Amino acid sequence: MKSKGFSILIADDHPLFRSALRQVIGQLYPDAALLEADSVPALQQQVELHREVGLLLLDLHMPGALGYSALSWFTGQHPATPVIVISANSHPDTVRRAIDHGAAGFLSKSADVETMASCIEQVMVGKRGLHPGLDASGSGATLQSLDVAEALATLTPQQFRVVSMLSDGLLNKQIAYELAVKEATIKAHMTEIFRKLGVHSRTQAVLALGSLAVDPPAALVEPPAPD
Repeated sequence: MKSKGFSILIADDHPLFRSALRQVIGQLYPDAALLEADSVPALQQQVELHREVGLLLLDLHMPGALGYSALSWFTGQHPATPVIVISANSHPDTVRRAIDHGAAGFLSKSADVETMASCIEQVMVGKRGLHPGLDASGSGATLQSLDVAEALATLTPQQFRVVSMLSDGLLNKQIAYELAVKEATIKAHMTEIFRKLGVHSRTQAVLALGSLAVDPPAALVEPPAPD
């Protein structure tokens, strides 16, 4: 267990689930400062304000993220801070890819309190690759997704916000409006983003980012063919 003066960040857009995690963590580490974020921009803001974050609990489907993009960006920017991914999608492919992209652990949102507490405690003392009660034998991350993740890890917080909006289909002028900057600034960010991703157009960038997408459970298992 770490000493006083560290923070644990819960990044999830569901208030009830954040509340449940607060109770679990509060019992384990009563001296830790508990921080919350309901989107990737809010996560970035919390990290900028609290440099001593000792653990991130990350919802895989956070607003502002495309699949494993937020996980890849955060682990690249903050390699010393372990991340436990929490998701209702616990398909073996999803679990395996999260671990491949840097997660120290993976918890299903349906896990009981004891399982969550045990996983958190083990990660906090240095254990990695934990996925209690889950199957991680699915297909791992592709070489393309690992390359894209490595590129995302080098982006500044503002560049990552631009990437998130790019993947949502926003035009440069729309991104500029959302971020309250000049369109020329967004164009400069795009140039640097394209360079780091090794692409030459918005279409190529979106396709590259698509390698980090998470398929919903229904899409991961082919339904039986009708008789």
